[in-house]
Amino acid sequence: MKTLFPLASIGLALVLAAPAHAQTINYGDLEALFKEPVTTSATGKPQRQTEVPVTMDIISAEDIRRSGATGIPDILRNVAGVDIWRWTNGASDVGVRGYNQGYSPRLLVLVNGRQVYLDHYGLTNWSAIPVELSEIRQIEVVKGPNSALFGFNAVAGVINIITFSPLYDDVNTATVRGGTQKYREASLVNTIKFGEKGGLRISAGASNSDEFDTAANPMVSLLRRDPERRSISMDGLFQVGPDTQWGVDLTRSHVEQTEMLSIFSPVAATTDTYSARTSLTGEGEYGLWEASIYRNWLEASLDSGNVLPTLPISNSVTVAKLQDLFKVGTSHSFRISAEYRHNAMETVPHKDATVSYDVYSSGGMWDWAVTDTVSLTNAVRVDHLRLDRGGPIGLVNVPGANGPFTNDDYDKKLTEFSYNSSLAWRPTRLDTFRLMASRGVQLPSMIGLGYSDGFPVPFGPIGASRLSGNPDIDPMAVMNYEFGYDRRLPSIDALGRFSLYRQTSKNLIGDIDGTRITAISPAGYDFLFSNIGGSNATGAEIGLDGRIGTSWRWGVNYAFEIIDDDLVAAYDDGRAGGAAFEDSTPRHKVNAKLGYTLGAFEADLSAHYVSGAKVPFYQVNTGGTQLVNVDDQITFSGRLGYHVNDVFTVALEGLSFNQTSHRETSMPEVERRVYLSLRADY
Repeated sequence: MKTLFPLASIGLALVLAAPAHAQTINYGDLEALFKEPVTTSATGKPQRQTEVPVTMDIISAEDIRRSGATGIPDILRNVAGVDIWRWTNGASDVGVRGYNQGYSPRLLVLVNGRQVYLDHYGLTNWSAIPVELSEIRQIEVVKGPNSALFGFNAVAGVINIITFSPLYDDVNTATVRGGTQKYREASLVNTIKFGEKGGLRISAGASNSDEFDTAANPMVSLLRRDPERRSISMDGLFQVGPDTQWGVDLTRSHVEQTEMLSIFSPVAATTDTYSARTSLTGEGEYGLWEASIYRNWLEASLDSGNVLPTLPISNSVTVAKLQDLFKVGTSHSFRISAEYRHNAMETVPHKDATVSYDVYSSGGMWDWAVTDTVSLTNAVRVDHLRLDRGGPIGLVNVPGANGPFTNDDYDKKLTEFSYNSSLAWRPTRLDTFRLMASRGVQLPSMIGLGYSDGFPVPFGPIGASRLSGNPDIDPMAVMNYEFGYDRRLPSIDALGRFSLYRQTSKNLIGDIDGTRITAISPAGYDFLFSNIGGSNATGAEIGLDGRIGTSWRWGVNYAFEIIDDDLVAAYDDGRAGGAAFEDSTPRHKVNAKLGYTLGAFEADLSAHYVSGAKVPFYQVNTGGTQLVNVDDQITFSGRLGYHVNDVFTVALEGLSFNQTSHRETSMPEVERRVYLSLRADY
């Protein structure tokens, strides 16, 4: 086809030869060329941060190193519109543009394009992500529904973690850190080169601490107080032909910590994750192509005392993808893709059967350079799901049997579509205007579909009850309309950004605090995961980031959001369930940062203001959920670093150091954390 031209027709093209999320571009060379962060995540082709057709913030490796943070959530705290709920020393939940909750399900998180979002409860366990901070090149925060570009469950946004390439980068670091709460951490990242044809990066990390130096709240006194994390990964990339690269990676993580269930009840959790992936990327007559397959395994145990029985969970996800990126003429770029996903979980808490679904997906993206200053990007994705449950469970529906549904009830099929559309206008080299519309889809979690407790359990004052997943849950759909404006300010070496959005969520998915249905005894009921109504969000974000010479770095941003819930009452007497997004989302958030470099010294300070809110907490004795007041808060974090020589850096790091403790959630207060770290770059 003479109208098809490989993208590598420009000089830097082979290193650009990567579909969305792929790890085969040389980010370092492109950043040096364009003088700003570069991404391939939105369209598959390399783009400046200011050119992407979505609202995206990029956190650099330098930002990460100088943050003083020990985990990704504390790094994300600096981004406009991001909510961080730190429940315990190891567990946090992250929300983008509101709607945060325990086991927050709305945010799709990827590492180099591989899903680390866990499907069993539909959450991201940030401690279990098998990545060390020193091996991260950049973190891309994409805001708004982006299912058509990234896949379903990307309804609030996407966090795409990009690590250094084992082929193009040579990263070798070792870090040790210790401090308050008896925190101890060690990590190692090492790259092995095979000439110019291949590279292998190996990373490992471990940390331990004690929970709550101050007196623990009685509601968590029986839960885990000694969180720990272990992680190891291997990532390889090899040039196997002039235009072909082969990638392979293996990961393993182990985490023990206290977490917050989606019903807002704490749980002692042990989580083990495993993954294996292989991919082949190349360039040919029909453009840039990728074929990949990966599998994620999860083994978890959740012990919530007398709230629920101990939940042993086994979940596996297999994903195979094919996609091709090509150009027609000089103005049109296209990406076509196909994906197959198999997700399976043994029923919880009794492993009597297996709930699974197969998803067949196809998608396309068209990026049209209408003129030199106007571009139009459209993407669409169609997902066809087939649900199934196999095994003897649920063959009858009488009191004492395993839930109210039979296997035949799980013989379901559904088809959902997502889209992203963005019109960008760049009237000058300094200004970019965007108009965006998008629709995203969130599937129910595997627990929401496949929980099946066959034994009546106490549920507050109600008495004996059964808890059950629900094959009749509808997917949640989120619509987003947005205006964005970027302005470069060369006189102060800064980038200004503004966004205004309106978002509508339909068929919100609730937990077992949802709808009461069939009475099974005078004092017992079935409780189902269910759809609980809708909600609207309106918000705005504005920010500035800049530098002054080579010594100063600074930034400030503000986010405003108001949420209006229209939720179904969870109980016949009108009591609400655990969902309370209107109350729990702060209206105002302000972040500011200032950094200074003088020779071998580095100093960084960040400040965060979050307005008050009310965060739910499930009360065992009443069988209901109360809202706990969280007052306005101002916290400071910072780092003082000194480069001893070209290898060693010592740093004093403090998180929320301006007060002994403060309340962020309905769990015990978050305490001041101070660390001393030593890092070697060799």
